[in-house]
Amino acid sequence: MTRRSMTRSRCALCAVALGAMAAAASAQEKIHDALAPARGKARAENQRVLLLLTGGDEEIGNALAAAMADYGGLARLLLYECQVAALPADSLAGKALRERLRLEELALPTLAILTTGDDVLGSLGAAQMLDDAGAFSAKRVSDLVKRSACSPLDARAVLNRGIETAKKSKRHVFVYLSAPW
Repeated sequence: MTRRSMTRSRCALCAVALGAMAAAASAQEKIHDALAPARGKARAENQRVLLLLTGGDEEIGNALAAAMADYGGLARLLLYECQVAALPADSLAGKALRERLRLEELALPTLAILTTGDDVLGSLGAAQMLDDAGAFSAKRVSDLVKRSACSPLDARAVLNRGIETAKKSKRHVFVYLSAPW
């Protein structure tokens, strides 16, 4: 093998390695973006992110979906406390999140409460969502959400910070008061 052909083969190997690194970086970027909308809204609303990894036990998944839609029960709590992000567990983002957040050992479907910095505050696997009789327990999901809820913000402090920031940048202040009810 000549020196020139060795140099070409090294360049080809470098190109393949760089391509693989770029593909891995692209996959990590997509995984990170999977939670970005829920994370951004949770940060703005002082809420947590509820990650739902779907798949596995269909009966538990259907019971969970019904409980999440029941406004008198779990749905109202989720409206006030969480931004829900649902991903199929067998997708690229779902697999990577299960691994990164160390949720691989939990049976599907899996719920995890995350901070806006992606720290896991609590999680439930399919088996942990069942009561002693083997039926789905919305109370266990509700307890997980309540334990992980954000502490309320001080409205005066938030308003004063906003006014102070606006004064420094010589902008006007628009106060918008809203509530989910």
